[in-house]
Amino acid sequence: MDELLAAFLYLMNLAELSNLIGTELRGDGTVEVTGIASLGETAATQVTLVADAAKLSHWLEHIDSFVAAAFILPEKLASHEALTQSNLLVAKDAKLAFARAIRVFYGKPYENRGVSSDLQLGAGSTLGESCSILPRVTIGRDCSIGNRVTLHPGVVLGDRVKVGDDTVIFPNVSVYNDTEIGARCRLHSGVVLGADGFSFTPDEQGRQFKLLQVGRVVLEDDVEIGANCCVDRAGFGETRIRRGAKFDNLIQIGHNCDIGEDTVVAALTGFSGGAKVGRNVIIAGQVGTNQHISIGDRAIVTARTGVTKSVEAGKIVGGLPVQDHMKWRRLQALIAKLPELFERVKNLEKGK
Repeated sequence: MDELLAAFLYLMNLAELSNLIGTELRGDGTVEVTGIASLGETAATQVTLVADAAKLSHWLEHIDSFVAAAFILPEKLASHEALTQSNLLVAKDAKLAFARAIRVFYGKPYENRGVSSDLQLGAGSTLGESCSILPRVTIGRDCSIGNRVTLHPGVVLGDRVKVGDDTVIFPNVSVYNDTEIGARCRLHSGVVLGADGFSFTPDEQGRQFKLLQVGRVVLEDDVEIGANCCVDRAGFGETRIRRGAKFDNLIQIGHNCDIGEDTVVAALTGFSGGAKVGRNVIIAGQVGTNQHISIGDRAIVTARTGVTKSVEAGKIVGGLPVQDHMKWRRLQALIAKLPELFERVKNLEKGK
């Protein structure tokens, strides 16, 4: 069993928690810890996060003192005068340590809930060991469901679908034929995998003629897709979401897209068909892309950007059309001054 999840089964002291989440303990390791809470809302036996000096200063303006078993924080805040009498858990990455602490107390171990008697299981399909199949689930023909998979009510899997071990599919998810889902994936309510890509061409009479979409969708391991996202099947070949990619709610991924490992995408973003995104890319909300563009590894695309051309690896871009982020910010500042500049030019021309 994962040691973080195993810790859920018993109470612990601060020294034990520090060891589990990989921090340096400065203070009393015998203090009992019972949970995690937000800064300013902790009880005496709870741990909280102090991510930066600005957040700490904000809370100090509203309350006289903090009550907490310990504070998870980066080294640069460990000597802050407001925390000199507190227990500290000092981390290289405070947010990551905090995330691990949350998992210690709230990440419950897997519970086998059995297979509902009303499961509709197609011919040739197989279930792995210890699956949790809740009521009103439909599984098509020749599917392969891994071990400890959880399918919530209303899930529909088409024919020849593969689902890897320890994957969780939440209510009312639709998975079309031939889709492959890796291990430890999480698909939230309303997700649709494998719907047809959007591809039509006019015929001789100007009527839209559909290009049949004969490819498939592949999700690699550890992918998480938020509520009401759609991943279209490829025209030919694959639409592929690579290991560890994470998606917020309400995202459209067009046919034949390829999204790289550990990339994160915020809500209301749309990828046109054939877009290629590298690994460890950060894409903010309401971003849209042209067809067949590429975004390089570790690039950052800021909110409401129109990605009209390819983006080099490591670049930070924004705006419409897409451009260097700092250049775009300077341009926005100049646009705000245009009315004043216009009046000055008009007055100068009158002076002539």
